[in-house]
Parts: sequence; structure tokens; C-alpha cells
Amino acid sequence: MRSLRLGELRELLESSAFAAWWTDWQRAVSTVRDARARHEDLLSHSELMTVRSELAQRAAVDAFSRSGEAEDEGTRFTAESQEQENRALALLGEYEEQRFRTSDLWVRLGGAEKVLEERREALGRGGPAKARGQLEAAVRDAERSHQALVAEYGAADRKRTRLWEDVEAAWAVSFERSLVGAEHGVLARRIRREAERLFEEAEERRTRAKQLAADADTAARELRAATELERALLSAAREKFGCVPGPSYLYWRHRDDKRSAFAVALGDDPDGANLDVKALGVYTVSRQRGVSFLEPARDGLGVTAEEGDRRFEEYFLGPRKGARRDQEGGTSSDPTPR
Repeated sequence: MRSLRLGELRELLESSAFAAWWTDWQRAVSTVRDARARHEDLLSHSELMTVRSELAQRAAVDAFSRSGEAEDEGTRFTAESQEQENRALALLGEYEEQRFRTSDLWVRLGGAEKVLEERREALGRGGPAKARGQLEAAVRDAERSHQALVAEYGAADRKRTRLWEDVEAAWAVSFERSLVGAEHGVLARRIRREAERLFEEAEERRTRAKQLAADADTAARELRAATELERALLSAAREKFGCVPGPSYLYWRHRDDKRSAFAVALGDDPDGANLDVKALGVYTVSRQRGVSFLEPARDGLGVTAEEGDRRFEEYFLGPRKGARRDQEGGTSSDPTPR
């Protein structure tokens, strides 16, 4: 590390060689910053797209499962509809048989009524006592037969009516189940189309995530190349200008003070130090504390160890940035000794 006076250092910083190096350095820093931002952006987008792909895949699986459930429900309702249809047909067969029996009873009932009327008419015409007794017995037999047929016909007709109601009820249930089953079939197809769309979307997002990951890898290589260029420029500064390069400062020995060195800032840092650091600003630092406590560069000797200790304590214990306590307990905002 070269030893320089402040004037010599300023001449070096104003030289064309350093100006060219500084231009390359600023370009390299900008490239590193842009490459890092691009790499982080691509990496975050790739991870986000991967998550979105997984979410779409999960939603597609859920939709496919729901389509299967809807299809099963449609099949169940269709089966119930067919079952009720078959029951209605069976009941309809029973109804037709019962209708024939009821019709037969109706015919027989009509015959019995005719026989009863004829016997009553015969009884009304009168005749010998013996014949009258026979007619009365025949009328009573006809009435009993008629009453029995009326009761039998009434029961048969009620059964016929009940069977028809059962047929209509079975048809109604079959119709309802058929409608609901068809709707579940349509719903299953709609959900399946949604599942297929989600599967395609998940695949597209996976492809996009892979592309973003590949772009992120490219950006990472560009970032490594830019970082290597940055390091190469720092190494070149060591060779060309006899300095010791750090991440944020270039250092030269202070020729007039073996305990101090000059630190040239490589960028602005308004909040990271005890001073508002400016790029290419020249500062004096001590061997013990380095850039943890900066002094504006000046000709001649640097601050003594005792003065530096006092100022260091005043910076951290003082009421505000850059203020120090005087011997009487007051404050002064000027960090530079008079």
C-alpha cells in the first residue's frame, strides 16, 4: 500500500487513468446491481409460478374428483328413475288385471241387479201362496247375491284406484329422478371441462416456471460474471494505484502519520457512518477503528489516539449525529478540530 500526502492522493484521483478506472467501476457496479435485481426478480417469479402451478394442479384434481362425484350422483338418480319406471310398469300390469276383474264384477253386478228386479216384479204380480213364498225366498237370495257383488265390486274398484295411484306415483318419482340425473350428468361434464382447463393451466405454469428458472440461472451466471469483473477492477486498482481495495473504500497510507490512512469512498452512504459519505470523498481513518469512525481528510498529522477516542465516544454518546461534548458539558456540532 503506497504512502501519499493528501495533495498527491487528490492528483491521483483527478488523473485520467483513475477517471477511466472509475468509469469502468461505476459501470461494473451498475451491472452487478442490475444483474442481482434481475436474478432476484426472475427467481421470485419462478418460485411464484411454481406455487401457482401446484395450486392449479391441486384445483384440477379436486375438480376432477367433484366431476366423478357428480357423475356418480347422476348414475344413482338415473338408476332410481329406471327402478321406479320398472315398478310403474309392474304396477300397471297389476292394474290391468285388476281392471279386468273389476269390469267382470261390474258385469256380474249388472246381471244380479237385473235378476233382482225381475224377481221383485214377479213377486209384485202376486199369485198362489206357495208360489209367493218361493218368490220371496228367490228375492232374498237375489238381494244377498247382489249385496255380496256390490261389496266385492266396491273392494275391487278401490284396489283398482289404489293401483293406478301407485302407478302414477311411481311414474312421478321416475320422472323427477330422471330430470335430476340428467342435470348431474351435465354438471359432471362441465366440472370435467373445468378440470381439463385447470390441468392445462397447471402445465402451462410449470413450463413457464421452468423457463423462468432457466432465465434465473442465466441471470445468476451474468451476476457471477459481473461480480468477477468488479473484483478484477478492485485488483486492477491495487496494481495501478498502489491502494488496498475493500468492498466500499480504497485505502492509502497517510505519509505524514503512520497511525492513519486515507479512505476513498466507492459510493454514497448517507446513513452507514458517522458522516454523510459521498462517492470519491477522501476521509482519514485510524488503524484501530478504520471506517467505523471517519474524519474529513486534511493535510499534516491525523488525529491523535486520545483525540480520536474522545471523538469516537462523543459520536456514539452525543445528542445527535456529528455533535460532541465540550469540556464544560456543552455541545458543538462541528466535528472538525479548530
